[in-house]
Amino acid sequence: MTFGERLRQLREERNLTQKAIAGIIGISPRMVSFYESGAHFPREEGTLLKLAQFFEVSTDYLLGYSDVRCVEQLRKLNQAFQGLPEAERESLMDYLDFLSAKQKRPKP
Repeated sequence: MTFGERLRQLREERNLTQKAIAGIIGISPRMVSFYESGAHFPREEGTLLKLAQFFEVSTDYLLGYSDVRCVEQLRKLNQAFQGLPEAERESLMDYLDFLSAKQKRPKP
């Protein structure tokens, strides 16, 4: 999914108009339309950050580098992971691999 598609999806999930988003972020409604159509991309880092903060997603999610939307959960997970001893980190990664493989298996 592209940046524009994600932006439109997030906006529509909140039942907001392009004009409303433009006012919140401080850009023109036409620019929001350009972003959503893929005709333009935010030139200023601040615009991208404002969008991510408003929608409570990471910039990685907006840019399509990640499918994880909840920034706060990622922060908590990262802090917990960093606080673990190396052996427990490895065990946790093994468990995540197990869960991922289990999810991919076809259901009978």
